[in-house]
Amino acid sequence: MKPDGSEPAYHDYFCPMDLRKYFDIAEDAIRTIGVDPETTRCAGEGQWLLERGEIEIYVDIWQPKDHHQWEYFREDEPSAMFQVVSPVCYIPKDQSLTKAFYEELLYINHHMFYGAFTVNPEEKMAAIVHKRLVEGLNRVEMIEPIEAIGYYAENLREFLSAKYDLKKIEKIN
Repeated sequence: MKPDGSEPAYHDYFCPMDLRKYFDIAEDAIRTIGVDPETTRCAGEGQWLLERGEIEIYVDIWQPKDHHQWEYFREDEPSAMFQVVSPVCYIPKDQSLTKAFYEELLYINHHMFYGAFTVNPEEKMAAIVHKRLVEGLNRVEMIEPIEAIGYYAENLREFLSAKYDLKKIEKIN
């Protein structure tokens, strides 16, 4: 109980772990795939932006302050995350194509390794994402999803855009 008699909020107990070890592993993984990590660092610590042809691959390592109801943690406190995301295409504007488009994403999800489609309804875009806890994560376990997400996004960007006549995601540059 706090001095004012109120119960402490969850974030009052939040003790972030030191993620520097994982940042170093991520930079080693990026270097291993042939990219200079210094050129990919973003403004925020633990964030990198890689390019593969016309696509962008976002790599993030962070520790959430709050627990989301759909996230599994072995303990009560959220663990640090490793995430790789690549925007692929916009979702169909034509409502008659939406159901088939979503069914296609689910079918593709069933066949992908190291990633799955997600949809951002606010930005009306589909992206491929890989997310896992950082605990025990090594260089190879970072390289595989970065390479896989890049491969899938590059190929599925063309396939889905052509099949559903969708606008492709353009680089932010």
